[in-house]
Amino acid sequence: MTWNRALLLLMAMCLVSTSLWAEDIRRGPSEETQFEADQPRHETLRIRVENRSGGFISASHDAGQTWRVIGKVTHPALQVNPAGYTASRWAQDSAVAATAVNALHIRVAAHAQTGKGILLSIIPASPAIGAAAGHSSASIQTDMPGGTGIFGGYGPYVNSPVYLEQGNILAPLPADYVPAEGDVLCIIRLEPEQRPLYCTFENRFGGLIELEYPNQPPRVIGQVLRPVVGVGRFEGGLYAAPGRLRANHCGVVDISTSPLGQIAGFQIVPREHADSPEVSYIRERTQWMVVGPCDARDPSWEGVAPLFSGYLLPSYRPDDITGPHSDWMNRALSRLMVQVRFNHGEWEHMPWVTLDPQAQSDNEHDSRRGRSALWRIPTSMNPNAPLPAAASTALWGVSHLRICFPLAEYWPEEQ
Repeated sequence: MTWNRALLLLMAMCLVSTSLWAEDIRRGPSEETQFEADQPRHETLRIRVENRSGGFISASHDAGQTWRVIGKVTHPALQVNPAGYTASRWAQDSAVAATAVNALHIRVAAHAQTGKGILLSIIPASPAIGAAAGHSSASIQTDMPGGTGIFGGYGPYVNSPVYLEQGNILAPLPADYVPAEGDVLCIIRLEPEQRPLYCTFENRFGGLIELEYPNQPPRVIGQVLRPVVGVGRFEGGLYAAPGRLRANHCGVVDISTSPLGQIAGFQIVPREHADSPEVSYIRERTQWMVVGPCDARDPSWEGVAPLFSGYLLPSYRPDDITGPHSDWMNRALSRLMVQVRFNHGEWEHMPWVTLDPQAQSDNEHDSRRGRSALWRIPTSMNPNAPLPAAASTALWGVSHLRICFPLAEYWPEEQ
């Protein structure tokens, strides 16, 4: 065999192995997360979207008996996006593939060649960013600001079922579905019967991941395979505050460290997704925590509860506590929050860290690394530009993270 033929054969083998990678991974609940995967659910919210200019976006808390208009469609979707992001391959068909402050992505079906999701998106009034960027014809554009309404507390969970409403009948989206003007979509949010209080991560190699329910001791469900140390440019963070969930899909939990209107954050990803050829940088950089089951022989968690399906969604309104609201307590209890411990100390709020192209200098010392004031790290917002060393070590000293789940279900009359 000549060197040229050998090289061509090697390249072909690499291409085949890359294309088969996601089909070959073993994913599913491990014994420790089987309860979260199997526990009963009940409907708490129904979202109705009229796919036409001026169409109503409505919400119902009584299975469609009564509705409240919470927004409008400004531009309908007339196509689907056949080139979904990597983790869309693990979402269910006719279901929400991602819930985020900057978009909802709906998986219609799997692409026959790539296995990735064929997507339809719903986006806020702001310019499209992330997976919806460049696919305006496959996006239902709304008048809702990012991080509010269905992009906030009124949002669905990952894998919430999506239906096409025809008369009084709800039917799953057919595999060849293409949206038409006037179509009505219905998303049903199903709440687990028991919601956890906390999910705690010991931020070190081999650190324990524990889930805690009310009146129960913490239960170990997995381990940290790679700790998070840095923050990166995750653009959807524009619409999420520090310590708030920016996005959740079958391959990511995205947490913001920056104030609204600014960008910085980190991500938690499952084991096999971190090894995807398309995101090989995850294993090389510090802005990602990689997690997996307790036993390395168990399946990976892509699209698996509680972290990557059915339990997390953005829920935050910036003036819930500071605004003139008599219901501020209920508002606060209905929000998800992420806290940290430094060097095994007490739990505290997420440090305020932002990547700021306007900053003239690094105020690391004066801000106490974001623990007493906003830490502005000077850097370019060019996604291809290297991050400064300060960004790659911004969370140095964080020994633990914990997701604090909402303590109540509450939807204020005024957003």
